Amino acid sequence: MELDELKQAWARMEIRQEGMEALLRQDFRERRMEKSRASLRRTLCWLGLEVVGWIVFVVWVASFWVAHRNVPHFLVMGLLLHVYGVAAIWSCATQLFLLARIYLFDAPVLVLQRWLAQLRRFRVYSTLGLGLPWWCLWLLVPLVAIADFAGVDLYAAGASWIWANMAVGLLGIAFSVWLARRVAGRPIRSPFLQRIVDDMSGRNLLGASRQLDEIARFEQA
Repeated sequence: MELDELKQAWARMEIRQEGMEALLRQDFRERRMEKSRASLRRTLCWLGLEVVGWIVFVVWVASFWVAHRNVPHFLVMGLLLHVYGVAAIWSCATQLFLLARIYLFDAPVLVLQRWLAQLRRFRVYSTLGLGLPWWCLWLLVPLVAIADFAGVDLYAAGASWIWANMAVGLLGIAFSVWLARRVAGRPIRSPFLQRIVDDMSGRNLLGASRQLDEIARFEQA
């Protein structure tokens, strides 16, 4: 084979190799992106169900405190739960907006990583912000439900027991704040605490983040 023909054959082989590498990279990216999008779809579905659930909850407690507005402790309970439900709806709606931005727009991987990190950070703060009051507010839900459906005023029957539970809830809030401040900004060595943080930020979002990290590492290789 002449030298020129050998050079041409070698150039064609290099072109084929480059084309094959490009196809492999594209296939890898598409498969990882599809896994990431599947995780995001599951989160979208759960958030949609949460919004519907919280809307039903807010409608219920609103009808309760309006119907019992002449009873001071029922009015306070209903209003507290109403405000909590509205805050939960706002949290879910904000997460849906941030998640839809990631899911619908075909942005570069680094941009998607930044958006996903923003969503996970908001979700952690939101879960913490809604979780802390729940130490006390959880008790109001059965009190309101029993009063609404059975007509029994448990607060009047055992106010001291209810306030004792509220005191325990305040201690739980103080402990949670202390733990959050202790963990914030530090590497988490405890597997138990790491699982809690992962659950707060969302397991599906964590899976999507890992897929994007793999794509970024592969593209940089």
